[in-house]
Amino acid sequence: MPQFLSTSNVLLSTRPLAVGVIPDVATLQLWSEMSPAQRETSCDVIELRLDTLKLSTEEIKTALVGNAIPVLLTARHPAEGGQGSEDAAGRMAMIEPLLGLAALVDIELRSAMEMKPLVQKAQGMGVRVMGSFHDFQTTPGEEVLRGAINFAQLAGLDAVKLATFLNTAADLTRLITLTSEVHRLRLSSMGMGPLGRVSRLVLAKCGSLLNYGYLGQANAPGQWPVARLKELLAEL
Repeated sequence: MPQFLSTSNVLLSTRPLAVGVIPDVATLQLWSEMSPAQRETSCDVIELRLDTLKLSTEEIKTALVGNAIPVLLTARHPAEGGQGSEDAAGRMAMIEPLLGLAALVDIELRSAMEMKPLVQKAQGMGVRVMGSFHDFQTTPGEEVLRGAINFAQLAGLDAVKLATFLNTAADLTRLITLTSEVHRLRLSSMGMGPLGRVSRLVLAKCGSLLNYGYLGQANAPGQWPVARLKELLAEL
């Protein structure tokens, strides 16, 4: 029987976790119609992309009645692949009413200071907060990547996510080196592009905690179907 993850222990997991992304109403409906056994087989965590779901708080709560899989809430900044408001207050307003359902919240590192009230409220409720960094064109140099991790720590966050585009094998090597090290914060790292699928397995083996796949349709280059990803992660 797989280890059940609760709100309190997602970041304490000793195994890599598969995150199923729910970016639209059709995928949320698919999830709501799954049995508990099907959900457990599909993934370890679900990510609600609130900026693309564009549903009311009550509609989301209704769709998640009976859900026992940990929930990650995200309202992505447009500059990092989101469809929500550039205004931090607008994105906080999407997340805050759903904190009671959440195990984790993902905010961009660029917004960490502006969203400090949300971070403090979430952590006060026992919800962990991850700071994310995205580059859809390249994989930055080591100094930039380490800077992102250090900033997340200084901002009082609980984890950090690095998602970059892999143009060369050297880009992947850079992520492997960084992910293999011991960090004070839990780290999730992943590549996008032609090397994306390979990177998600290799980086999970090297220590990436949260590893993203799709439940309905792929929403980022390089993703696996999440149920298949979970199977592969169990074999690492």
